[in-house]
Amino acid sequence: MSLNLRTLGTLWRAELRMVVRDRRSVVAALVLPLLVMPLMLFAASWVHRQQAEHFETTVYRYAITGSQAETARLLIASASERQQTDPEVQAPVPLFEEQHHEDAAAALETGALHFILEALSAEELRDREAAVDRAPATSAQADQDQHDAADAVPEVFGRQGPVPGAPVLQIVFRADREESTAGMQRMIGVLHRERAAERDALLEAHGFPMSPADLGAVVEVNVATEGQVAGLLLGRVLTVFLLLLLIPSAAVVATDSLAGEKERGTLETLLTTAAGRVEIIAAKHLAILAVALAITLIQAANLLVYVGFELIPLPAGLAAAITPGVALFLVVLYLPVAGLVAGVLLVTSGYARSYKEAQLYFLPVFLLGLAPALAPFLPGLPFRSIIVLVPVANLALGVREILTGSWDWPMLAISWLVTAATAHWVLISGVRFLSVEKLVTGGSGDATDALTGPARFERHVLRWFAVLWAILLMVSGYYSPTADLRVQVVVNILVLFLGASLFLLWRYRLDPRVTLALRVPRPMVWLAVVLGVPGGMLTGIGVFRLADRFIPVPPQMIEAFSQGLLPETIPFWQLLVFLAVIPGIVEELTFRGVLLHGLHRRLHPVALVLVVGAIFGLFHGSLFRIPPTAFLGVLFAAVTLLTGSLYPAILWHVLHNGASVVAGHWDLPLDRLDTAVHLVGAGVLAAALWIIWRHRTPYPGLRPVSP
Repeated sequence: MSLNLRTLGTLWRAELRMVVRDRRSVVAALVLPLLVMPLMLFAASWVHRQQAEHFETTVYRYAITGSQAETARLLIASASERQQTDPEVQAPVPLFEEQHHEDAAAALETGALHFILEALSAEELRDREAAVDRAPATSAQADQDQHDAADAVPEVFGRQGPVPGAPVLQIVFRADREESTAGMQRMIGVLHRERAAERDALLEAHGFPMSPADLGAVVEVNVATEGQVAGLLLGRVLTVFLLLLLIPSAAVVATDSLAGEKERGTLETLLTTAAGRVEIIAAKHLAILAVALAITLIQAANLLVYVGFELIPLPAGLAAAITPGVALFLVVLYLPVAGLVAGVLLVTSGYARSYKEAQLYFLPVFLLGLAPALAPFLPGLPFRSIIVLVPVANLALGVREILTGSWDWPMLAISWLVTAATAHWVLISGVRFLSVEKLVTGGSGDATDALTGPARFERHVLRWFAVLWAILLMVSGYYSPTADLRVQVVVNILVLFLGASLFLLWRYRLDPRVTLALRVPRPMVWLAVVLGVPGGMLTGIGVFRLADRFIPVPPQMIEAFSQGLLPETIPFWQLLVFLAVIPGIVEELTFRGVLLHGLHRRLHPVALVLVVGAIFGLFHGSLFRIPPTAFLGVLFAAVTLLTGSLYPAILWHVLHNGASVVAGHWDLPLDRLDTAVHLVGAGVLAAALWIIWRHRTPYPGLRPVSP
C-alpha cells in the first residue's frame, strides 16, 4: 500500500481546515472536552460538600415502637449524654428527634419519619420468626413475601438466637431515601458505641482485672499513602471518562468526514481529483486522529491543572497521584487508544451510507468501546494475566496500577504494544476495506437496494444484531440485583430475542423453514446429542476453569451470580422452564437460526462457527461468562452446520441448561472435579461429534472452503 506523502499532506490540511471551520465540530471536539472535566470535578466537589453539610445539620426524625420502647429511650438518652460529656468520644453528635405517630409505618412511607426504632423482647422476636416459618406458600407471590419477611429478621445472633430477657433493637428505614439511610447509619453508630460502653462498665463493675478497651485491642495500620488510595479511585474511572469524551467527540468529525460527504455528494467530487482513494481515506483518518489526540492532551492537561495543582478542592491525596511526569506518561500511554478509536470510527462512518445511518451505528460502537475500559472495576483482576493481551482493557488496568504507585514496566510495555498493534491493524484493514468499497454510491443508495429481501438481509444482519445487543445492554441496566428472574427471561428472551427474530423474518420476507433450518436430521444424530450433553458440559466447565487461570474471577462474584441465577423463591419446575426450555428454544432460533443463516454465504464454515459463537458469548454480558458461553455457541453452530437442522442444537441446548439447573439445585460439585474428568468429558464430546460427522447432512448453501 503506497502513499503519496505530498498529496496526503495536502488532503490532511484541507480536512483540518474543514474541521476548524465547522462550528459544530469545534464545539464537540475541542470546547466540550476542555470544559467537561473541570465542570464535573467542581460539581462533584460542591455536591459532596453540600451533602456532607446537609447530613450533619439534619435533624433525623424517628419513632420508637415495641414493648421495650422505654429501654430503648434510656439507651439513647445515655448515649447522647455520654457523647456530650465524655472527652474520649470523638464522633460528632447527630441530631435526633423522637416523634409520636399512631401509624409509624405510614409516617415512614410519607417521609414524616426518617426511620423507626423497633424495640422487641427476645420472645417477641422468636414468635415473629415462627410466624414467618408458618406463613403459607400458596403462590409465587406468597413465597416472595415470606422471603422478604425472613430478610427483615436480623441475622446477628449465634446458633442459640437472641438471649431471653435482652431487648432487641431493629431499625426500619427506607433505603431509597438518602436521609433515611443516613439517619439509620448514625443511629447504629450511636447504639453500637453505647453498647460497648455499657459492656465495659459491667465488666469493670464485676472486677475485670484490666480495662476492657485494652483487651485484644485492634489497631489499623494502613501502609498505603493517601495518594495511592485516591489514585485507586481515579485509576478505575479515568479510562472510562476519557472514552466517554473521546468517542462521541471524535465521532462528530468521523461521521461528517465520510458519511456526511456521501450524503452531500462532495465525496464524489473529491474522488475525481488526482488524489488516490488510499490517500483520501488516510487523510481523513489522520484528521480524526488529530482530534482524538487533542482531546487526550486536553484531558491530561485538565488532570494536571485542576487535580495536580489542586485548583478544585478534591479528596486528600488525589493531587499526589497526578504529577507532571504522570500526566505526560498518561498521554503517551493513551496514544494507541486514540489511534484505535480513530480507526474504528473511520470504518463505521465509511460503512454507513448516510449521516443518519452512521449515527445509528454509533451507539453499539460506543458501548463496545466502553466495555473493555471497565476492566479495573473487576475485583481481584491482576495486571499480570491474560488481560494484558486485551486492547484498551490492559491499558485501563495499567493506569490503575500507575496511579496506585505500582509501575510494572514489562506489562505496561506489552499493553502499549498490543493496543498499538491493534490500532495499526484496524487502520490498515479499514483503509483497504474502504478503498475497495464503492463509497460514492452511499448518498443515493448502493447495490444492496437492488437486491431481493433475503440477499438484503444477509448484508444487514450484523447491524441488526449490533442494535439488538445495544438494546439488551440498556434494558439489562434497569434490572436491580433482586429483580425477578422470570421477568428478566420474559423481557430479554421472549420480547427482545424472539421479537427481533420474528421482526427480521417479516421485514425481509424470509422463509421460516429455510431461515431457521427446520429440517429433520438422521436418527443417529439424536443419540449423539444425548451422548454429547454431559461431554459438552464437562468440557465447558473445563474451558471456564482454564480461562480462570488467565482471567481470575473472584469467588464472591461467581457465588453472587449463582444465587441470582437460582433463587430459592422460584419453584424448581419454573427454573427448568425459564432457564432451560425457553432459552434453549428461543436463543437457538435467534443465533443458530436467524444469525447463522444471515452469515452462511458471507463466511467460510470455520469462520462462521467462530463468529456465531463469539457473538453468542458477547450477548451474555459478564466478562467471566463469555469464554464458556462462546464455547457452547461454537458447539451448537457446528452441530447445526453438520446436520443442516436446528432441532439437534435446540435439544442439546435445552438438555444442557436443564442439567446445569439440576446440578445447581442439588449443589453438585462440578466445578471441583479433577482435570482427568474434564478430559474424559472432552473425549465423550469428541465421540458425539464423530457420530454426527458420520451421519451428517450439511447445511445447504454454505460457502466452500478455499483450497
